[in-house]
Amino acid sequence: MLSKHHIVNWLLDCEHIFTEQRDYLTALDTDIGDGDHGLNMQRGFTKVAEKLPAVADKDIGQVLKTTGMTLLSSVGGASSVTESSNTGIC
Repeated sequence: MLSKHHIVNWLLDCEHIFTEQRDYLTALDTDIGDGDHGLNMQRGFTKVAEKLPAVADKDIGQVLKTTGMTLLSSVGGASSVTESSNTGIC
């Protein structure tokens, strides 16, 4: 069963993954876009990780809503709407 604890840990893992893979994602995006995807995802999930402690004791819906709103406000570009409405991107 998926619990709030699993979701919070998964989101924290995403922050680490996007930090580790920033350059790779940016290189991929450079070939087909504007070359900022890795940086944007790292920035967005760093902000998510900063905000998680304040909502970790809330229900799953609040954790995911905060995640989505944080991504929407910090990622920028066309991807922010996609990622904020679909937090299953890791």
